[in-house]
Amino acid sequence: MAENHVLEIRHLSKSFGKHVVLRDIDFTVDTGDVTCIIGASGSGKSTLLRCINMLETPTTGEILYHEKDITDKGVNVPAYRSKVGMVFQSFNLFNNLTVLENCMIGQTKVLKRSKEDAKAMAMKYLEKVGMAPYINAKPKQISGGQKQRVAIARALAMEPEVLLFDEPTSALDPQMVGEVLAVMRTLAKEGITMIIVTHEMAFARDVSNHVVFMADGVIEEEGKPADIFGNPQKAKTQEFLSRFIQG
Repeated sequence: MAENHVLEIRHLSKSFGKHVVLRDIDFTVDTGDVTCIIGASGSGKSTLLRCINMLETPTTGEILYHEKDITDKGVNVPAYRSKVGMVFQSFNLFNNLTVLENCMIGQTKVLKRSKEDAKAMAMKYLEKVGMAPYINAKPKQISGGQKQRVAIARALAMEPEVLLFDEPTSALDPQMVGEVLAVMRTLAKEGITMIIVTHEMAFARDVSNHVVFMADGVIEEEGKPADIFGNPQKAKTQEFLSRFIQG
């Protein structure tokens, strides 16, 4: 195990006005970890991910990236996001750009790569996710599953240290879910460090090495997939997983 964690979430809380969404969240991520965050809708999973990516500012607590608190004033958030990338539920592609341009723009704007280098990196990852034949297509010309694979390639082209996935399959038709999960399974096998908010329980059980179950804005239970799915200790975890285990 790494001596220092890649990410360390300490006593993280988030409120919107009087509405408390996250309470005292603590967990760590080491290199190569695949952490799946599961729980019912409204349990705070996506807000937690958005805080980790600094799309939302935590109300209290710390987010340590290699022991540096990225919630501190003066932290270069775009530079941090280039290292801790995010794949969104709704793809967030630029509709006016081609598939290739979508995968180049962050590299040239944030990482200041040359167009030649950015194109080479984009092609490498578009080939990896099976989207190289579509480089000249605009997002409206490809399916949801293809859009999400482009979004994953775009994130990978930044060569991040950690990839965050916010329910990457929930906007997809059932037949397209498999193609996106297959890409993510490959990334897990290759040792990419990932934090994944997901409703895909079989994927969480089979692919992750750490499962975090959230309920009502707190971490109710966390541990190895075999323990969480095979022998959950808390009543809320048992109730949440009962439908999946019976199914």
